[in-house]
Amino acid sequence: MNDASEAPAQSDHAQSDYAPPVLDLRERRRRETRLDINLAALDLFEQRGVAATTVDEIAKAAGVSPSTFFRQFKTKEESILSVDLDLDAEIEHWLEHTDARDIDIAGMEAIYERAALRLVGASEETKSRVLRARRLINCDAHLRATAIAMDATTLCRLADSLASKLEGTQSRSFARLMVESAGMTLRIAFDEWATRVDAGEEADLAEIYRTTRGELRQVIGRQ
Repeated sequence: MNDASEAPAQSDHAQSDYAPPVLDLRERRRRETRLDINLAALDLFEQRGVAATTVDEIAKAAGVSPSTFFRQFKTKEESILSVDLDLDAEIEHWLEHTDARDIDIAGMEAIYERAALRLVGASEETKSRVLRARRLINCDAHLRATAIAMDATTLCRLADSLASKLEGTQSRSFARLMVESAGMTLRIAFDEWATRVDAGEEADLAEIYRTTRGELRQVIGRQ
């Protein structure tokens, strides 16, 4: 692996005036409910398998009603697919408050790097949940397809927002390339991080992301 110093140095793009909103009591409770459902689903999927587990069983284990489950998640598969709620919000904030002439891949990569740093700074319980979900995804084709579909939907929405911001200056394909390149780099870095952790190795997701970002520059530079 290349040394992290070979990756592009963090620029002013790494700084952001975005601040996550202060959560009111209702939102805190909603997130607690989602976490309870997530943990219950992880336990049941690991014990019984995804196909053999029902929404009713997950809801019962989480101490909620099936209707409450469906207010939080569309399907049982989605209940273990963690989403960084701040990532999308920060990208939307960046697009809204940045001049179109200043929007570039480095700015988007800085946002994805902060997402990596959030996981680095998360509790061991959070990291464990993320890794447990990844293992299940790797072992279950249907769950993996759901994860890919969710990711594609998110990237498509973000690409639409970026294309709208850049309208008249760049094409939608340009917007897609920017969004998906940044997202792909983070996914590859995450997979590398998870593989190392599972192997019992020391791994820093933020450092791995920076190195992967540098490797992307090498690949592009050879074309």
